[in-house]
Amino acid sequence: MNPVTSSSVAELAQNGEGFETDASKVAEHQEYADALSMSGRGRKRIWSRRSCDVRKVISVGAIFIALLLVIGAIYMHLNQKHRLGRLNIPPKKNEDLNVVTAAGVAAQTITTFQPSTSQPSAECLACIATTATNNVPATCTNRGRGKEPCGIYRISYDYWQDTLGLIHPEDSLAQDYKECVVDRECAERIVRSYVERYDWDCNGDGRIECRDHVILHMRGPGGCRRRESLEDEHKSRMEKCFKYMDII
Repeated sequence: MNPVTSSSVAELAQNGEGFETDASKVAEHQEYADALSMSGRGRKRIWSRRSCDVRKVISVGAIFIALLLVIGAIYMHLNQKHRLGRLNIPPKKNEDLNVVTAAGVAAQTITTFQPSTSQPSAECLACIATTATNNVPATCTNRGRGKEPCGIYRISYDYWQDTLGLIHPEDSLAQDYKECVVDRECAERIVRSYVERYDWDCNGDGRIECRDHVILHMRGPGGCRRRESLEDEHKSRMEKCFKYMDII
């Protein structure tokens, strides 16, 4: 036998054993890699589930906070204080109705009030004053100012301030609260401007008319939109004045 050939065969045998050994190692490494891969996928699934749970908790928390904010906003809206001339002096019971028409009304023919107007008529202004004070000059307790005369319309300081943007800047009398509210014609301009600013269907009948103007004046924009009713004494004055003035 050729020694070279025998030697080659022996070497091949030895090399063959090396190949088998390497193949088994590869198999072992492959099994280890597969195990690591499965472990990694498992951890990913666990992390994914945890992330999903966290997102759900955050979403529920956000919805809960939003609901709290909405409820808080509604509560603040329902309890907000309106700026208006709510009566500061309790009315006398069983008092007679004193209807005093606005300037010039006595010389005019009284006509039926036309609904859906943003400006109160002279007759309506007379009924606003009658409802508010029975045409007796009143005293208002204004925040930070104490008690002050506020005329037959009982115009508070806040009420007056709400109209300044609508009053002509050259109307110097209207710029002076104390002087204006006790002057009939100037007070009428303030009331007209207030109605113009906050004009609203206070009783929800689909029309804006004198009744809405009276309620707005007495209850302010907040009370008007909440459809607050007048106190019995004031409602009685208003209805008697409407009947006298032929306002429907």
